[in-house]
Amino acid sequence: MYKPIIDKKKLRKTLRYLQRNAIKVGIDGVLLERLNYICEVNHESMKKGSNRMLILAIISALLVLFTSVSVVNNFLSARCLLPSNYLVWEATRPLADCRYCENVTKPIILRNVSRDQFKVYAYSAGPIIVKNTISNWRATKEFNFNMFKRLYEETEGGYESFEDGCQFLNFKTNLFSLKEVFDMPDARVNNEPGYEPWYIGWGNCHPDILPTMRQYYDVPDFLPEDAEFPATENIFLGFEIGAVMHLDYIQRLMWQGQVKGVKIWSIAPVPECDHVCHKFQYYVEPGDIVLLDTRIWYHATKIPKGQFSITVQSEYG
Repeated sequence: MYKPIIDKKKLRKTLRYLQRNAIKVGIDGVLLERLNYICEVNHESMKKGSNRMLILAIISALLVLFTSVSVVNNFLSARCLLPSNYLVWEATRPLADCRYCENVTKPIILRNVSRDQFKVYAYSAGPIIVKNTISNWRATKEFNFNMFKRLYEETEGGYESFEDGCQFLNFKTNLFSLKEVFDMPDARVNNEPGYEPWYIGWGNCHPDILPTMRQYYDVPDFLPEDAEFPATENIFLGFEIGAVMHLDYIQRLMWQGQVKGVKIWSIAPVPECDHVCHKFQYYVEPGDIVLLDTRIWYHATKIPKGQFSITVQSEYG
């Protein structure tokens, strides 16, 4: 039986159109981050094609575009719109034990903590801030926009790695690829007056770029020695915007090193714990590491006006 081949260029063009219009009506770009790649559908299945896949992709995009913006912003996260729609995930996730957030109104602050001292906190839900613990990272002095740009432009297949599954997050920014980010005019890169602020992130999974980046930072030495770590890390950088309130679909606990700038975190419990738990804000300064179980704490971030933030994020468990 004949099965038409999906025109990937046409599909991505259609999805890009929907993305741009979704942002115009106020839907956060992070909600649409995987639409270009149909939620990690592998390239072989894309080559074989399926009318059903094409129809589902377009319908999902249209639903996101035309669903109430307030509903989308409050209940969706675009880690994966197909097939793992966030509404389904939220409706079917196990109810949280509210003891994780009961009486928590501020982060635990630690300084000069050893691995042995950290044991009591290692697998708690957080939030925890370990102060001034990454000041020895080369990243604090050498990470900057132009360094990242050179690295991706000079490494073979740097941009193509996002076609092969590396994750790009544009949040509320009207940029839809890392290449678009690195092609911005200098005035916008520097957040000069008259230009829209920008904030983006990406999964650092290119086989040559990843080990190069890892020369500039280390896994925090206070984390458990027997902890499991993922094969990639994430980089986030930009001005002002940050991420809207969401949960993460990750397997482990999150840690994030604040390389440059200040980041303000807003966190809230899952809905079933609203009656006993609190939402609150805190900030993380350059040199700090923040830890939080972002699978059960709703969280949003923003950057103080005029500041430029760079962070390295990963997981452990």
